[in-house]
Amino acid sequence: MFSRSSGECAPRVQVTTRALVRFGFLPLMLIGMNAAVIGLVQNDASKTWLLLLLLVAVALSFGAERVLPYAAAWNRTHGDSLRDTLHAFVNESANFSTLLLLPVFTGLLAIDGGWPSDWPFALQFLLSILVLDLGITLAHFASHRFNLLWRFHAVHHSVKRMYGFNGLMKHPVHQAIETVSGTLPLILLGLPADVATALVSAVALQLLLQHSNVDYWVGPLRYVLAVNEVHRFHHQKDPAQGDVNFGLFTTLWDHLLGTFHYETRPERFTSEQLGIGAEPNYPVAYLPQLIEPFRPSPELNPTAAS
Repeated sequence: MFSRSSGECAPRVQVTTRALVRFGFLPLMLIGMNAAVIGLVQNDASKTWLLLLLLVAVALSFGAERVLPYAAAWNRTHGDSLRDTLHAFVNESANFSTLLLLPVFTGLLAIDGGWPSDWPFALQFLLSILVLDLGITLAHFASHRFNLLWRFHAVHHSVKRMYGFNGLMKHPVHQAIETVSGTLPLILLGLPADVATALVSAVALQLLLQHSNVDYWVGPLRYVLAVNEVHRFHHQKDPAQGDVNFGLFTTLWDHLLGTFHYETRPERFTSEQLGIGAEPNYPVAYLPQLIEPFRPSPELNPTAAS
């Protein structure tokens, strides 16, 4: 009797856990984690706590990918685990280092009275996300049209699976291009340092969420939020199909640019549909990827203009 009861409980626990991940992962990462960021920043917590929170988010993301994967095959390494870890470490270190220089640039370039400092912190945080999202979307859009930019952006598109760390896998040069494009308008407006700290943390969380291999429920929010269900279309190796959905946080600017795309698919994406169609043998290891944009080569992206 006891043995039978225990056996029946196991599938129920598994179903409950999968349901929690499916319907709880998005609000936990999008609302819960960002609320925790806002709370820590407003209480002048050490940046160590923000780093710990990010590590918790990474652990939760990886755990959820095991419980409810979009594609089980994407949970297995494709010879890219060490490379992606190095990309994540280098790029996140650069992001947090930028915070140290932000007050200097803001002091030199900010327009007096440009930032609504009298707004509640949460509204300032949301405004910073929208402005950053516009700058990054435009830089991302341009990177698919100008070959010089594409050479550095191609590192990110070389992935053959989509999981949490993919969002942090960028060439440092392209990381810098997107950072400048997104933060320069904010610096000119006089972005406060505490809002900037929260924003950097939000970017890291969003990149995890956007590239996650978790089959979480999105529903109608797919037309507003730049989540994984929408972003997978962008990573198709056919440039004509992947020339869509450039937003980091939202799809707002994609709707205005006419680049938003979503369709219900009868089949799920596979590794065979991802990558760079014109360069199937693009380097996989970290150092060769850093060097590749500087090597003479034919234009990789047929949509690039020059």
